[in-house]
Amino acid sequence: MKITKIDALPLAIPLAQEFHWSGGAQVGANLVLFTVHTDEGVEGYGESICEDPRAVVAYGELMARQLVGRSPGDIEAILRSIWSEGRWKMWPQFTQLTFAGIEVACWDAYARSLGVPTRALFGGAVRDTIDYFGFLQGDDADTLSAHARQLAGEGYRVIYLKVGRGARDDDAIVAAVREAIGPTPLLRIDPNEAWDRATAVDRIRRLEQYDLDWVEQPVPAQDVPGLAHVRRSVQVKIAADQSVFTNGQLRDVLDREAADVIVQGSHDAGGLHRWRQQAFMCEVHGLQVNRHAFMESEISFHANAQVASTIPNLTLGNQVMHQLLGERLTLGDPPVLEGGRYRLGNAPGHGFDLDHDAVARAHARWQENGAYNTVESVKQ
Repeated sequence: MKITKIDALPLAIPLAQEFHWSGGAQVGANLVLFTVHTDEGVEGYGESICEDPRAVVAYGELMARQLVGRSPGDIEAILRSIWSEGRWKMWPQFTQLTFAGIEVACWDAYARSLGVPTRALFGGAVRDTIDYFGFLQGDDADTLSAHARQLAGEGYRVIYLKVGRGARDDDAIVAAVREAIGPTPLLRIDPNEAWDRATAVDRIRRLEQYDLDWVEQPVPAQDVPGLAHVRRSVQVKIAADQSVFTNGQLRDVLDREAADVIVQGSHDAGGLHRWRQQAFMCEVHGLQVNRHAFMESEISFHANAQVASTIPNLTLGNQVMHQLLGERLTLGDPPVLEGGRYRLGNAPGHGFDLDHDAVARAHARWQENGAYNTVESVKQ
């Protein structure tokens, strides 16, 4: 089976409600759907997250020329081509974010052609259920604590809260959330690089009283020495996220012992294959891996769940964000998370059927209105 062409389609999808984090607030998701076509008539699907789909489409279409004529299962050879031919390595993180959608589509096509779930190509599952976090939505203590109480009542074992938003009182919000959920659920917070190292140490020490499980990426991604300093200075576990896109970045974090856990996924790592390899690197260093989610659809959820099921050193409370979108791109019932637990099915490929009508609507919206401005509602 050979790849005959790869299509890239820009999509704009509204969110179910405004999403708040330290970088601002947004009302929609911008995605690029990649479709891998083969000479056997089998198609595979993957998506890239982005700010401007035009840039990802242009970049992806050029990159796709190096895949035509190859088997979609020859991922190591394809990766060797991408990183040794052309200038893709000059912009490694953007290359990985773009290529991730193509790579995920390749695995989908290849597994569908064999009639097996994608996880069979990654060593097979070590678990049949995956645990996901309860992701709090809102921007004030009352809304966030009410949502926290609801999710804890539904049985979520991990509650996850965005912090670091300008003038918002994080202390009051974290206190309200902990009171709402009680002492049992794990509570994780994510400033998304909002603090310098001194501020991070101060804020985390103040918040330790609320029994935090970990703090995710408290300092800027490039400040790995600062991340290590924060880890040595506080009692709470520190998670590395934006610091670990590439293999080299991950190695630096591991060598400096800058984190207690690594948050990673297919978008960051440049695909499912590299993500699985990075998870093994973490396992060798005695660290667990938490699946990182972006503003993505069920396409990415299903693909990442396939590989997450093969990772022995996977944490509880993996990230899930497809539920934040106001429209779906797949057919059938949405994934069922009972108290945060998701049970994988046995359908071939990544395990979903694409809703072509929904894709057409999302593409038409992008054609009419362009990309969503993801910093449109920034609040100081």
